[in-house]
Amino acid sequence: MKRTLRKQERLQHGTDFRRARAEGRRLTGRLMLLNVLRAQDLPGRRLGVVTSRKFGGAVARNRARRIVREAWRLMQEQLVESCDVVVVVRHGMAGCAMQDVQEELLRLLKVADAVKKT
Repeated sequence: MKRTLRKQERLQHGTDFRRARAEGRRLTGRLMLLNVLRAQDLPGRRLGVVTSRKFGGAVARNRARRIVREAWRLMQEQLVESCDVVVVVRHGMAGCAMQDVQEELLRLLKVADAVKKT
């Protein structure tokens, strides 16, 4: 079964990206930078992925975005209800396995306190 992120689960407007970058918490990892904004007025969990042209060609950029979105989709239920996350892909992600991306994303989200307490 194919499962993609619904429109409500994605950051789509530049204003949403700018707000997450300006007001959110910034975290740096080896594979990605994260801007995490937690606020009560947000409609739910939303993800935005940024890949620069410096990262590589279109195939490499699209692959990196797909990997990040899939990692997000798999861990989405572990996250708090209202947060916006902007992931900026770094050069280290080129050629990385899905497991590495998922582990780093979860680690950074835990630091940002965006993971539900169990």
